[in-house]
Amino acid sequence: MGGLVRGLTGSLAAGLLVLAVTLLGVQLWATNSGLPGPGAGVVIGHLVASVVALVAQAVADRRRGLAGGLSAAVVLAVVLGALWYWWWF
Repeated sequence: MGGLVRGLTGSLAAGLLVLAVTLLGVQLWATNSGLPGPGAGVVIGHLVASVVALVAQAVADRRRGLAGGLSAAVVLAVVLGALWYWWWF
């Protein structure tokens, strides 16, 4: 069960990183094209959230028990929080 949870949270953390890098590329393209793009706040927020999720995932992968479970919960909360805030709110 623990491997399944770590796999899920690892995929979510990696997906958030892909989204953040994609937004960075879109922002750079938009700036060079004279368009507003998603904005610096959105890009920076996604990058920070992805770093937090990746660090928490690294802890979840290396620890067992309560520390690993809490780290996996942090990954889930950060990813879902970022998606909710920037894509739903």
